Amino acid sequence: PLRPGGYCVLLCGDPFPMFSRVLQAARRLQPRFGSARPFSDAVDPRLSEPRASEDFDVVIVGGGPAGLSAAIKLKQLSQASNKDLRVCVIDKAAEFGRHTLSGAVIEPRALNELIPDWKEKGAPLDTPATSDKFYYLTEKRAFRLPTPPTLHNDGNYIVSLSNVVRGLATQAEEAGVEMYPGFAGA
Repeated sequence: PLRPGGYCVLLCGDPFPMFSRVLQAARRLQPRFGSARPFSDAVDPRLSEPRASEDFDVVIVGGGPAGLSAAIKLKQLSQASNKDLRVCVIDKAAEFGRHTLSGAVIEPRALNELIPDWKEKGAPLDTPATSDKFYYLTEKRAFRLPTPPTLHNDGNYIVSLSNVVRGLATQAEEAGVEMYPGFAGA
């Protein structure tokens, strides 16, 4: 049963969504091509098995920085209001952070608001940006230009986003978010 005001998501969808469409199309075309049947009338037994389902108040599809931050914030708000909110994050990768392959420069202001004691908790922000250099590149030369004020990285950190996502996943799990890697969702 669905909780009042909640959202229900089916975690295991139809394993063969295209199979049934192809079978229907083949049956419609059968009179044009004679009596030979391109597919058997037998239904795959896996299609008639009951599907697993879970009830959640909130399901977040995608375990990247935004999805995990949203899940953590929702759990913080539910705990502050003394309400039990069941929050779930599903991600297609086998483990959180596996499909996040970028490096980045992160301004920690949002992380300070989300997890004020992130340094004590061992967040993977270890390398502070110490200098900025701005160049205009041509085929043969590089011209150094003044760094625009919006591109100054004072107080920012150079990170691997994969490690940041893994750290956020750990924090989300500690906050009580239910984590399901290896589930694709749309």
